[in-house]
Amino acid sequence: MNKAKSLVEIKREKALGMVGAKIEVQVSHKAISIDEEKKTATFVMSTENVDRHGDIIDQDSWMLEFFKVSPMFFLQHESYNFPIGKWIETHFETDGDGKKMLVGTAEFRTEFEDAARAFTHVVKGDMSAVSVGFIPHRVDYDEVRDAFILYDCELLECSLVGVGSNRQALVKSKDDIEEAKESVIDAKKALDEKIKNISEKNTIISILKARENLNKALRRM
Repeated sequence: MNKAKSLVEIKREKALGMVGAKIEVQVSHKAISIDEEKKTATFVMSTENVDRHGDIIDQDSWMLEFFKVSPMFFLQHESYNFPIGKWIETHFETDGDGKKMLVGTAEFRTEFEDAARAFTHVVKGDMSAVSVGFIPHRVDYDEVRDAFILYDCELLECSLVGVGSNRQALVKSKDDIEEAKESVIDAKKALDEKIKNISEKNTIISILKARENLNKALRRM
């Protein structure tokens, strides 16, 4: 019992030491979508899943202000080098289990050799993982999940990498998008059918709001 207690204390001390230090967590899925004409690819940048280092990034407390001003897109976290492009858009979505995840679209500067080569590897499926570089401003150790929960994470950059520590941080494939789109369309049809058979005003209003959220999700796809 004392041994277990002492191990927890060691992990809590480690959690304190993580605050304010730059951390790189690789997330990957398969590009959500790739536009070869515009030279863009959409990736899952971060999820609530436990990564290979035993960390969980709290998606609700991401700090994106600095990143939106300077949306750096590097290769393999080489911030001492020129970027291979920039992130032109970020937003939050939910995965199949209803968990929040950070999604972004990167634009490759393919007029430069390194960026062109990187984009070709993404198109061919040789590289599909991205990795976020960030600073957590609060870290807790969760005994139940045996994981470090990282809060108030200040996003500094997000890079294209060869291997990711978050198994879910990948480029979304076209099949993924079509499957998600079909699910949203089916849900919208079910809501439309429900509206026809409901007379209570408050219930109708809440369902209409839900349908509008589904429409917004469809427009993003």
